[in-house]
Amino acid sequence: MSMRYAAGFISAFYNPLKNPNAPTIGTATATFSGITVAFTAPSNVGGSAITSYIAIAKRTSDGVLFTASGASSPITVTGLTAVAFTATVVAVNSYGPSASSAASNSVTPLPAIGSALGGGYFAGQISTAGNGVADYNLVVGPVSSAQSTSKQWKIVNTTTAGTTSVINGPANSTAMNDVTHPAALFCEAVTAGGFTDWYMPAKNELEVCYYNLKPMTTSNNTSSGINANAVPARASNYTTGTPAQTSATDFQDTGAEDFLNGFYWSSTEGSSTAAFCQDFSDGLQANYGKTNSLFVRAIRRVAV
Repeated sequence: MSMRYAAGFISAFYNPLKNPNAPTIGTATATFSGITVAFTAPSNVGGSAITSYIAIAKRTSDGVLFTASGASSPITVTGLTAVAFTATVVAVNSYGPSASSAASNSVTPLPAIGSALGGGYFAGQISTAGNGVADYNLVVGPVSSAQSTSKQWKIVNTTTAGTTSVINGPANSTAMNDVTHPAALFCEAVTAGGFTDWYMPAKNELEVCYYNLKPMTTSNNTSSGINANAVPARASNYTTGTPAQTSATDFQDTGAEDFLNGFYWSSTEGSSTAAFCQDFSDGLQANYGKTNSLFVRAIRRVAV
């Protein structure tokens, strides 16, 4: 659990003859409702071995401090809001804490999964380049306006040009914005939270929604889950227990915004007769006949 202190509380106890030298600060990176701080241990540990490190996140707007401790780098400070922070680190031995390291880069924590964002709810991040570097936040539209329980992918089983991307949902969806593609047409018509740029998610975007907003407590299908566009990327399939049921209460089974127990269409075509979908009860990803009616839910992107 993070603790809050007044500025300057650590340096007052520093004794350079016995306390360790300051750690060398590394890079601070955003996590959900927190920041992770990397650092290098000091070569001079003082009069006794280092017993712990304290990472201090300083809110830029008012200087309020939040801390977390750990045995080594990196340390994650949690319980932060999505505003700018910098971080410092101190080393602690039996004589007390070191002087503070230099300040890190400025970083803004990510919203909590399932929290309100951009007309809907934050579902996680994607890397369209597949290199682990996030370039978009995904926003799931509200159930009331962005979800349908029965839409065909296409009214006839024929190929649709421009719909094979596993990550470019906007392009896939735009290519299907007509009456022959009921699911995409529904998503493209959504207006929610003052935004009109909603679309039908591509296969790997839909998978991020499942991974972070899984409604059920059931085991996962272990033949699905690899996603090079997730942040961080996942090179292996689900285990029976990972992902677990989401911690976002409204997205848990029977919650006000939960995904339903069954298959949702993605906008990614698999063949002339089938398209990719994902079961939100256990995560199974499958190719299914386009003329079948499944669930669909619109999402939008917000650039990082």
